[in-house]
Amino acid sequence: MTTAIINPAAWINRFFDEVDRGWPQTRSAFAPAVDVAEDQDSYRLRAELPGVAKENLSVEVKENRLVLSGRKEAKTEKAEGRTHYAEASYGEFSRVFELPRNVRADAIEAEYKDGVLELRIPKVEESKPKTIPVK
Repeated sequence: MTTAIINPAAWINRFFDEVDRGWPQTRSAFAPAVDVAEDQDSYRLRAELPGVAKENLSVEVKENRLVLSGRKEAKTEKAEGRTHYAEASYGEFSRVFELPRNVRADAIEAEYKDGVLELRIPKVEESKPKTIPVK
């Protein structure tokens, strides 16, 4: 089975249409990076979620839209001194993607390991052309 990686621009146009209207979304400094690959049987979505606990992660399908949301909590460490520089982002996030028509939303599988969420989104079996005999 060959897996083709789709570049982000083509992926957005071909597979998902990120929805900004009609769905509440939390805007924060933290937003997971998402990659998508496709093979003959399924699409695979891979979201990088470093520092997000599994219990703070939600994956739902609502009205043929895939909703990935969660919360990355700030580390509250008591240390002497003060912080001079911080680049880490924390907070709530929500990404909403429209699913293509050729997927089985009821059969999506999700696995979370080492800060990476992987979703397998199976395709429906393509209907084969059928010859109808003329009597």
